[in-house]
Amino acid sequence: MKNSKRYLQWLLVCLVVYVVSVFAHECGHGLANAIAGIPCSTGFNRVGDIYKYPSAADFRAAYSTAEPVLLDFGVPCTLVLAIAGTVLYLKSGNRKIQCLGAALAAGNSLLRLIPCSMVLFVPLFTGNVHVEDEYQTGELLVKLTGNNLCLYIPALISWIITAACPVFILPAAKKRKTDHLIVFVLLALAAMCIGFAINSVLDNYIRINWKAF
Repeated sequence: MKNSKRYLQWLLVCLVVYVVSVFAHECGHGLANAIAGIPCSTGFNRVGDIYKYPSAADFRAAYSTAEPVLLDFGVPCTLVLAIAGTVLYLKSGNRKIQCLGAALAAGNSLLRLIPCSMVLFVPLFTGNVHVEDEYQTGELLVKLTGNNLCLYIPALISWIITAACPVFILPAAKKRKTDHLIVFVLLALAAMCIGFAINSVLDNYIRINWKAF
């Protein structure tokens, strides 16, 4: 019973952290676009035209034709939250803060680790390109520098940072004699899947409209 309560608390904390973290990530995109002069709307999953919802047929009609810009706060926001969560878990002696830190690290690491793994490894095995935020940033860097090696550098940086977070946290959790550690890992993954579904629903109802500065 005691473990069941801990598992449920962990699942709920991870779920809330994941949903909020994705929202912050999308707001990062929105703020960067506004600064760059691109009006848009953001929610819990997708960026599109200002004052429009994802259910609209022309949701990204104008946004998809906007000139891409290098400025972006979405990915940096996620990476900062992952690092901050890792530091909180490692440095704090308070159990509640440790739980929050671990959830921040887990949720935000998964947010970039999985997509960036696909960016880096899908082309190796299938020959196809997998497009994510980091890949688009890489394309812009190639245009600016003329160096094709820049294409995968942003994805590699995100991958290294987000892979390092669990590398630091998991051994520390073992030293703290966390029981059934694998259960906590699986629950973090479950929270991400549930959170993705929740975000997809909320995305159609809650939007922030970013006017160009």
